[in-house]
Amino acid sequence: MGHVPHLLLPGPWVGDTLQVSDRQRRHLEKVLRVGDRQALGYTDGVGTIGIGSYQTGEVARGEERAVPRPSDLTVVAAPPDNRDRIRFMVEKLSEMGVAELRFLETRHGQGRPPRADRVVSWAIAGLEQSRGAWLIRIPDEPVTLDVLERPFVICDRGGGKKWPSARTVVIGPEGGWAVGEIPEGAPRWDLGDTVLRVETAALVAAARLL
Repeated sequence: MGHVPHLLLPGPWVGDTLQVSDRQRRHLEKVLRVGDRQALGYTDGVGTIGIGSYQTGEVARGEERAVPRPSDLTVVAAPPDNRDRIRFMVEKLSEMGVAELRFLETRHGQGRPPRADRVVSWAIAGLEQSRGAWLIRIPDEPVTLDVLERPFVICDRGGGKKWPSARTVVIGPEGGWAVGEIPEGAPRWDLGDTVLRVETAALVAAARLL
C-alpha cells in the first residue's frame, strides 16, 4: 500500500459515511489526486482512528479502533517573535504526540500567540501528517508562571542535569527571565551547553521526556 492520506474528522460519527470539508476535498482531489475507493485514514482527534475509502466528498467508514493517548506531557513555551517559528513548534509538537501546548506570558517575552484559528490549523496539519489519533490541546489564553499548576520544571542553563519526573516542562523567553520571575524553589533543568531557540528547546525537552 502506498501513501494513505489521513484526515481529522471530528465526531460524533453517525452513519456509514463521514463528510469531509471543502478544504480537505480540494486537497485530496487537486493536490493528492485521490480517487474514488482509494484508502483513506481518519481520526476524530480524541483517540479513535480508522481506515476507510474515499467517495467524492465523503469517507466510507471502515475498520476503527481506539488508541490510548501517547503522552501526558505538557509543554509551556514563551512564543518567539516570528510566526513561522511558532508554526514550526506547534506542528512538530503535534506530530510528536505531546498532549498539550500552552503559550507562556513573560516580562521579557517579545512574541505573542497567533490567532487561535491559525494555531488550530497548524496543530491539525501536524496530526494529519503524523497519522495520529489525538489532537494536541492548545488553550487560547496564555498562562503565567505564578498561576501555572505545579509540578513543573523550567528549562534553564545552570539547572540540574538529571532528567525530571514532572510532566509539565517550561521554556522561557529568548530575552531571558526577569529577576524574581522564576518562582522560589521551582526546579530547573539544563538542556545542554549551547543556547537554544525557544522552538528548539521545546522539541529537545519534549523528545527527551517522551
